[in-house]
Amino acid sequence: MGKVIFWLVVFFVVLFALRLINVSKNRPRDREPKDERKPIAGTMTRCVDCGTYVPATDAKLGPRGAVCGDAQCAERARSQRPN
Repeated sequence: MGKVIFWLVVFFVVLFALRLINVSKNRPRDREPKDERKPIAGTMTRCVDCGTYVPATDAKLGPRGAVCGDAQCAERARSQRPN
């Protein structure tokens, strides 16, 4: 009975040592600052053709104002206009 208890103790000590080694390997990654904040959106501009809001950095300036520059812009403009 004494040998069984001895080997169980040895087994758990080895498991504990492996756990400590694994935790110490992962620790440097845990210390790096995590940037979990959502990116801040810039100002939004409304397309003069279809009325869709797009980021001001993505909008293209046309002769009448900012347009979204999307290929389906004219299609959306037609579907939103009242008949």
